[in-house]
Amino acid sequence: MVSTDNEAEALKQFREALDKETSDKYNDEEQAVQQLTDTVKWRKENNVDEYPVATSENKLPVLYAIRGFELEDANLTPAPGLSESVLRIASYMGGSCLHKTDKDGCPVYIERLGYHAAKEIAKYTTVDEVVQYHIGCNEFLHRVINKQCSAKAGKVINRETVVFDCTGMGWYQFHMPALQYLRAVSDSDQKYYPETMNKLFIVNAPSAFVYVWKMVKGWLDPGTIEKIQIFGKDYKEALLDHIPAENLPEFLGGECKCEHMPGGCVPSPIVGNLPPYVAGEQNPKVTTSYSTEIMEEAKTNPLLRGQTV
Repeated sequence: MVSTDNEAEALKQFREALDKETSDKYNDEEQAVQQLTDTVKWRKENNVDEYPVATSENKLPVLYAIRGFELEDANLTPAPGLSESVLRIASYMGGSCLHKTDKDGCPVYIERLGYHAAKEIAKYTTVDEVVQYHIGCNEFLHRVINKQCSAKAGKVINRETVVFDCTGMGWYQFHMPALQYLRAVSDSDQKYYPETMNKLFIVNAPSAFVYVWKMVKGWLDPGTIEKIQIFGKDYKEALLDHIPAENLPEFLGGECKCEHMPGGCVPSPIVGNLPPYVAGEQNPKVTTSYSTEIMEEAKTNPLLRGQTV
């Protein structure tokens, strides 16, 4: 959420910009307007506002694990209507979970980046599938979870805090085709979901990560880079300064175990705390996160889009 002081400063700068002579390059305000215009156009052209999202009312299956929100705690499962591509992508991921909130009231997303089967992701999935999956996750976060967090916090919550755990990371994961997938996702976020990150903590980063970071940093805008903190093993104090101990998994220095759920705080077949994801006939092979039938119904059924009927 933008502070009152920052809002006032931004408004002052915007007013000043209105009085300036036209320049041969965009100023910050013009860039913001252009980005908003591009985002609206992209959402319209790709029917993003019609993307289905899971709620307690429509009972759609979640796209990844969630813990500690109004929507009942859940894991990713081969539920009817979920696409085979989601299960395939998740089977190569080291684990991900939207896990409770930070001290600002923002949802915390945790991904066990170090356990990703990077080469397999690049070999057995497509960029389009990964980006579609990411859009589905983003829409669920912003339309469902952030709305619930805003109501609970009594203020607008439109950002998330991200923790990337690099435990287990090795050179085999610095796979160029897989890194291009990461670039596609980061490009999508920066273009069409701007200013939605509160903080990003990269923890347990090995020394080899320094070399990759030099390349990845070039893909990111300065505003995003300012929100990133990279740690080796000395990250616990920083995480606990930002996330309550009861909301942080024990393996990251907190107190939470989520023992009531299979897989604990961050479930994953790769880590070994969940059985493999096995798609069935109820999981169609489509690029989108949900079946074609659900995607089509969502165009005319506001309940599937997370709206109250």
